[in-house]
Amino acid sequence: MQLQRDTAPELPSALDFDSEWHRAAQEDGRSQRISRNVVRTIYAPPYGRGMTDTVRLGPDALVNVINCVVPRAAHWTYSDQEPLITLRASLACDVEFRYGAGPALVFNRPELTLTCIPPLLPLSAHIVAGARQQGIVAVFKARSFASRFGLLPEDLPPELRFAIEGDAGMGRIASFPIDQRVAALVGDTLDSRLHGELRTVQLAGRLAELVAYALEAMLHQHEARTAVLSRRRDLDLARAAQARLDRDYRRPPNFADLAREIGTSQNKLKSVFKQAFGLTMADYCLERRVREAQQLLMEATPTIAQVAERVGYEHQSSFTAAFRSQVGMSPREYRRHRAPFSLELPA
Repeated sequence: MQLQRDTAPELPSALDFDSEWHRAAQEDGRSQRISRNVVRTIYAPPYGRGMTDTVRLGPDALVNVINCVVPRAAHWTYSDQEPLITLRASLACDVEFRYGAGPALVFNRPELTLTCIPPLLPLSAHIVAGARQQGIVAVFKARSFASRFGLLPEDLPPELRFAIEGDAGMGRIASFPIDQRVAALVGDTLDSRLHGELRTVQLAGRLAELVAYALEAMLHQHEARTAVLSRRRDLDLARAAQARLDRDYRRPPNFADLAREIGTSQNKLKSVFKQAFGLTMADYCLERRVREAQQLLMEATPTIAQVAERVGYEHQSSFTAAFRSQVGMSPREYRRHRAPFSLELPA
């Protein structure tokens, strides 16, 4: 596939099933169509390890299930005549998207993300060489997104509704850390051995569940922002605490000292923080530490003890207990379970 074109209409659509799996095959993978709507691409040494499944869910949705490491950087460009919505549920990734000459969108940590892609101008994608890519990436036509899941436009959070109606440019509509439910769902999908159209049936259900989790988080976030915090002073306190915790979450300050530092009581600060962000301050720090640990565990170099120390735990046992409570498996199991695997295509 020619990656650089002179005019946008010649570029493939992100929903073009045939172009998408041909592109994957040209990145040194071996591809085979294993059913009407599923193509599997295997990457074997020295061209990488692991696999991707490209799955067509009708004319308005395309899914890539990715579990591979490719040693060479990859770059390609899309263009579409109408706006798209992408959903990413990534356990590991290092990808950059750029729309026209606009700022880059970088995806390089475990997260569940909804993104709007406006029409007509080229969208370029760049995957970093040697980065582990593990997760589910789905692309939908924006105009049929709600109806695909049996929803009406008024059922959607305002940010998503505005994007679908064309009132937003390219960018993250919403982004949330991977929690235990999403990590388990994505991990089980990556490891599934269902073949052919059964893979299509499975992914349709998994996508609906991922969309439900994303919409739930967005609605909760919107309610917290608009209905609960009516006083500007309360929101300022919550944001001041968040800024300090973002800087020091590995070794968070004593919350009573933090409250005095920003000019309020500990009970008041705990209340406004929970109202603003839907988490206690302790859970907020825990979530940040575990998210960083997930990324470190994807690297081969650090030991479990070193990962624990780097995210602020003095004892490996405490780190393991905290990680298991958030992710549903131990750090060692997470690292082993997420390792890329080598498969052969069916004969």
